[in-house]
Amino acid sequence: MPIQYRYDETLTDPALLEGVWDLLCRYDHEFIPPLSAREHTYQSDLTAGAAATALPKRYFDELKEQAFLLVLDRERVIGFMSFRPHYVFEHADERVETIYVTTVIVDEAYRGQGMTTRLYGELEVIAQQKKRPIMTRTWSTNHSHLRVLHKIGMREVQRIQDGRGPGLDTVYYRKALQEGPTS
Repeated sequence: MPIQYRYDETLTDPALLEGVWDLLCRYDHEFIPPLSAREHTYQSDLTAGAAATALPKRYFDELKEQAFLLVLDRERVIGFMSFRPHYVFEHADERVETIYVTTVIVDEAYRGQGMTTRLYGELEVIAQQKKRPIMTRTWSTNHSHLRVLHKIGMREVQRIQDGRGPGLDTVYYRKALQEGPTS
């Protein structure tokens, strides 16, 4: 069976939740700061002040309240994108309702096959239906994610210098609807 992509407004299937939990635990420390050190998926203070707990339990509890795009290989979760379908981004004089991507993880064995790009493409279909731009944030040294964001036409809209520690900026990206879907 080929790789499948699945959209869930509310993820309730225990096996799929377990798959998301497994990926969160395995890749927790690839994030800056680690997911286990975060109070929630949209916190603004991302400096390394908070100590990482053993597991990203608080973060996972927050994720369960969000929508998901899953990547499945024979019913096993090998990647996911979580997002908030109604997130208001406020910066300077701007206030925009967006679809806000909080987390993207693809199992290391499946990386380099375009799955993150495909997840963003699937999200663009949802964004077109909801008539909202897509937003996300990352850190300035997350080169693999930055490459994908540039490839799909997302534009930097805000940068917080040293937002995640010295030399680690927090960078916000947005893609407006009129820019068209990715292929």
